Amino acid sequence: MTKHNWDYWKKEVKPVLQSKAEEWQLLGHDRVSQEDVWACFMSMLPRLDVPETLRPHWVVQQLFHLNVNHYMNWLTLEAYRGPSWFNDEEPIDFRLNHYEKKKEVLE
Repeated sequence: MTKHNWDYWKKEVKPVLQSKAEEWQLLGHDRVSQEDVWACFMSMLPRLDVPETLRPHWVVQQLFHLNVNHYMNWLTLEAYRGPSWFNDEEPIDFRLNHYEKKKEVLE
């Protein structure tokens, strides 16, 4: 896949992103935003056959082709990929008295 200026295309298809976000909001997904629609589209790019020269109709068609199932799958995967709290080497202290000491310090 060649390098394309996706920021440029994001600005160009802003009305399409707004339309798709509103469509998903009408279907009950109140928190969806234009950024979510774009991120969902960008996550699908590796699986798409992107032409060498991008044309507006290709990008718009791909965005209109997204459906709520794509969005929900993307949301689920993003939740699984969320921040990993256990990557650092610091052990987690589960003692209750340690919690109370921290609570006293905060007060």
